[in-house]
Amino acid sequence: MFKRILEELGREVSGEIAFNFVSEISRHHRIQASPGLRAAVRYVVETLRGHGLDAEVHEYPADGESYCWSSLMFREWSCRDAELRLVEPEEEARTLARWSESKFSLIQRSHPTPGGCCEAEVVVLENGEEDADYRRVDVKGKVVLTNGDLARVYEMAVERRGAIGIIFDGTWVRPPALLEGELDDALRYTSFWWAGDEKPCFGFVITPRTGRWLRALVEKQRRRRKPVKVWAKVDSQLHPGAIENAVAAIPGETDEEVVVVAHICHPQPSANDNASGSAAAMEAARALQRLIAKGVLPRPRRTIRFTLVPEMTGSYAYLAENEERIPRMVAALNLDMVGENQDVCGGPLIVERTPEAAPSFVNALMEAIFDEVKAEAGNLGGSARYALFKHAVTPFSGGSDHYIYSDPTVGVPCPMIIQWPDKFWHTSYDTLDKVDPAMLRKVALMAATYAYFIADAGPEEAIWLASEVAARERRRLIAEVQAHVTEALNAATKGEEPGRKLAEARLKLRRKVPYLLGRAVEAVRSVRRLAGGDPGYGAVEERLISELEAAAKAERKLAERAIADYAEAKGLAPLPTIRGGRLRKLEREAAGIVPRRVYRGPVSVRPWLRKLSREDRDAWWRLGKEHKESRTLGTLAMYWVDGERSLLEVSRLVELEAGRTDLKYLVGYFRLLRKMGLVEFA
Repeated sequence: MFKRILEELGREVSGEIAFNFVSEISRHHRIQASPGLRAAVRYVVETLRGHGLDAEVHEYPADGESYCWSSLMFREWSCRDAELRLVEPEEEARTLARWSESKFSLIQRSHPTPGGCCEAEVVVLENGEEDADYRRVDVKGKVVLTNGDLARVYEMAVERRGAIGIIFDGTWVRPPALLEGELDDALRYTSFWWAGDEKPCFGFVITPRTGRWLRALVEKQRRRRKPVKVWAKVDSQLHPGAIENAVAAIPGETDEEVVVVAHICHPQPSANDNASGSAAAMEAARALQRLIAKGVLPRPRRTIRFTLVPEMTGSYAYLAENEERIPRMVAALNLDMVGENQDVCGGPLIVERTPEAAPSFVNALMEAIFDEVKAEAGNLGGSARYALFKHAVTPFSGGSDHYIYSDPTVGVPCPMIIQWPDKFWHTSYDTLDKVDPAMLRKVALMAATYAYFIADAGPEEAIWLASEVAARERRRLIAEVQAHVTEALNAATKGEEPGRKLAEARLKLRRKVPYLLGRAVEAVRSVRRLAGGDPGYGAVEERLISELEAAAKAERKLAERAIADYAEAKGLAPLPTIRGGRLRKLEREAAGIVPRRVYRGPVSVRPWLRKLSREDRDAWWRLGKEHKESRTLGTLAMYWVDGERSLLEVSRLVELEAGRTDLKYLVGYFRLLRKMGLVEFA
């Protein structure tokens, strides 16, 4: 049903035009609420107007006081110059960091240096994240060198112990895609995120290689009982100002709309993250507008709106500004880091699905479009077509603007297209030479096809799409159930009590299948939004749901039979009956917590941490550090919170969605959110 759209757009969408957009955007230093972001937004608006779109700048206060839902609007920040020089010992004097060479060399949002410039001793910290790192270390009035978590080091060294500045030499290591030492000469994107009442501080970023040299020099001078000193100058300003979104539209015939979002912020050049996503959105808009103006594609039923925003902050602001319009937003799509040259950057092109708490037709549609775009080459006999690039479809993870739109309190289903892992993400190596026009073209084509199909869909398209959703959900159910069986049989070959393990797997299966069926049914029902009340559509929907229910029942029966056959072959039959025992203490605690959400959208925690006591901020830090792999579970849990489910019920739903849960983390997480005022307990 979308193939004609894809074909027409395929003749118009240009990777080279998108690449030129990347080149222009990446010239700007695009920190949220800054002159560079403003210039980039104005460039986008003027360019899209030149291509015939209705485009405008949306402006919001950036005063450090205003909130959009739970998100603080940061004060505007600008920097004219910054430099860090080693001045003592004199024989080693040199420049360590210079704003005019790289905008990554400064910790973004740095306050100006005291008195215009200052000289201070350098103290090396072992991370600087814990009290133990400061034993017998005096940092008052000094500059600390660290590769630890910046926000934590700031609180521990600056706020609590009086350091005046920070030098950061950290890097990313993400095996197997990024190994130790690969980015030794890159500067990592680092920023302060002020809530408004913090002690002023400045900071610089140096490369890991320079950091190792400086650490060795400090140790050498320590043994000689002589200091290492730096001279620092930061000419910057933090003040009440403005933050901008670029918003453009292709008007439809009704008041419903489809939104394409991409974040336009980050330090110069930040070519792939995310000048590439912004450029792909611009090229999708340009191509659609041109084909509609020429009459190749008819004007769609629904408006297609493009929002290029400072990440997260801009989406919070846009949605809060347009709350009355949200019920008419049928779907959205987020484009984030989509232009990588895979041979250089390393990551596959990924379609990330929406969260399971908000099932939608958008996943099946995007996957179907993706399948067509992937069919770019064929075998000798012509019997198969396949991709020549790396690709994947993954469950929801979050971390970008789609996690705001897809939040059930917002209710706008929004998948994401991204390339991950990108070796050069958030570093000074994210440059224009890493961008691939061919990949930009693929993503712009996918985005434009997705947006136009939904914008113009009616009853006929709804019938096809409902069938597509049902078919893909049925395949997903079969695959997940079989994976569960395989995992159960493998587990039964290891350790003790294999019979009990098989019985537990059977019990989990009886929970898993109804859960998967429920998600599939809701995804099918979501298509009715496009049918527009067509009287014949309801019968199609009910038939598809009935077939899904029958398929789920049959699949569960087959899976249970496989477990039983294996148990019999191993002499483990009959399997024991697993009965629900008494709840453990932590489970009883979670069963007694019924969270209720206070704000619309995901909670934006940073400014709210300042409302906690020092002890509670320490508890928040320890919770995140001890449960580092569980942070996404907090987001998933928040999506399942409805004011009626207990936290224990929420945790069980998270486990069904993600394959794991962490109840200790979730209890601690929600208790601290309650202290911040971000949730209430019924």
